[in-house]
Amino acid sequence: MRFNYDLLPGELLTFEEIALRYTQQHPDEKELTSRGLLSPSTSYRNLIIRAVFAQQEINSPLEDLLFVSDDNERKNYLRRFEHYLKNQQAFLYFRRTDEIKKENRWKVVGETRVYAMLDPHSAEAQNMLASRGFKLVLMRQNEEDEYWQLFDPQAHPCFPLSRKVQFLVVLSTPQHKVPIAVMPGTEVGRRVKARVFQRDSQAEFSAAVKARYGACIITGTRLTERHSWPWVEACHIDTQENDDGFLADNSVDNGLFLRSDLQRLFINRMLSIDAETGQVLFKSQLESDDNINPFYQVLEGKTCALWDAVPPGTRQRLRNLR
Repeated sequence: MRFNYDLLPGELLTFEEIALRYTQQHPDEKELTSRGLLSPSTSYRNLIIRAVFAQQEINSPLEDLLFVSDDNERKNYLRRFEHYLKNQQAFLYFRRTDEIKKENRWKVVGETRVYAMLDPHSAEAQNMLASRGFKLVLMRQNEEDEYWQLFDPQAHPCFPLSRKVQFLVVLSTPQHKVPIAVMPGTEVGRRVKARVFQRDSQAEFSAAVKARYGACIITGTRLTERHSWPWVEACHIDTQENDDGFLADNSVDNGLFLRSDLQRLFINRMLSIDAETGQVLFKSQLESDDNINPFYQVLEGKTCALWDAVPPGTRQRLRNLR
């Protein structure tokens, strides 16, 4: 009895059937997974993409376009897609519409390449979608996330809920080899990369600074779990960027734990800490402000409450601010 192990474009298969055929074709490689958009679902060090498993309600109603959300350093989607864009390597692409999902099957799209990558804010993304009758709208945003909704030509929303779209991937598929209204090889810029790559790093940085001090180093005010807003926050001392536009120094030694109002004054260079003595100093314009002076004058010239906990590496960074 002869078995068919090909993955032919247009076929509708269960994941188990796809995984079996892939294993027969690539016996020396690891098995496929369908836990995320990419297989393997996580790949911090390796830039490999064995397959893409896209779903209409999550990733896109358009077969040659992916809306990518929830990427981070562990999943490494952006770097992996970028690697395949630059090298024009192919990967297998499987897609599931709402109807096919009910049957628990996937459509085989076939061998696919990355044609371009776009920032959702960019004119290129908006023009490409407009050429197809679609519109991508920023519905709301906060400091960390932006929530987008895609509307079809009839102005119906394409996603059940607004999605935290980080970037778009335009694909060259067997059916759509040359996508329209987009330049081949387009890459996302620093803004997208900074939001994707530094999100986890910022969380790790904040956790490390919090663990080191546990309270505002100036006043001793502790971070409490009872309030929904942070009374005490981590901030960077040296905010210089590297060539990629990211913070050059994200180490715990480059961090301070400060009461929220003092943190903002420090970031805006209205407040400084003497690296030798640990004394708190306010800028002259703040001292002369009659509305602010009475509130902060009790801290002027005082030594930081947790100065003994500030290590030499952090003191050196404060010294370099001069």
